[in-house]
Amino acid sequence: MSENTQPITYLAVGDSITEGVGAEKTDRHLVAQLFGHLQKTDHCRVQNMGISGLTSKELYELLGTAALRKVIPRVSHITITTGGCDFIDWYEEGASLNHLLQTIRGVRSHADKILTLIRNLNPQVSVQMMGFYVPVPAYELGFAVASKALQTMNFTYAQLCRKFNVQLVNPFDVFLHRHDFFADEVHPNQLGYDALAHLFVKPLSKDEYVEAVPVDMNPKAEGSLC
Repeated sequence: MSENTQPITYLAVGDSITEGVGAEKTDRHLVAQLFGHLQKTDHCRVQNMGISGLTSKELYELLGTAALRKVIPRVSHITITTGGCDFIDWYEEGASLNHLLQTIRGVRSHADKILTLIRNLNPQVSVQMMGFYVPVPAYELGFAVASKALQTMNFTYAQLCRKFNVQLVNPFDVFLHRHDFFADEVHPNQLGYDALAHLFVKPLSKDEYVEAVPVDMNPKAEGSLC
């Protein structure tokens, strides 16, 4: 089997972006499009563990469960979307500056723990983590503050990604002022998911196609095995 046809076992974890909320079809959301790029043989597998509303703390707790701790060492590719729900909670709880700083610190801490856990369980796995874009409400209700906070988080994620040898996928510039990329206030529509998929796929090279042992992933989790 040649290098560019090695089987992939892809685990996608995160919030509603990973789940695909807003996409027109289940085979056109982010995870499906990325898997379509990664899949080179019939032996490739994907498990979508995206859960709408999942905060960074909740994702860390999910990854620490026995089932996921068993799966992570046996996958070849992981994508992560997290942190957005933390900021949605901040906004819905009053959007105070003090709480914003707490939210930023919390997301940073949980993201560090998430990547530490993954690297401890699988030092070689290819990992991509998505940064932040400005949601629609921020353009009318406080663009300057939101933009600065999210760019700060993208800088923080970039630092963490360098620390853990993870690839940051930063959608900030691509989504900036692109209201036509949204299905609602926060979720991408199909145009948005196509743009995200392009950002995830673009940096991948054949060197990242590594052999993985097929695994029996958690059957209760939403997603599909291919």
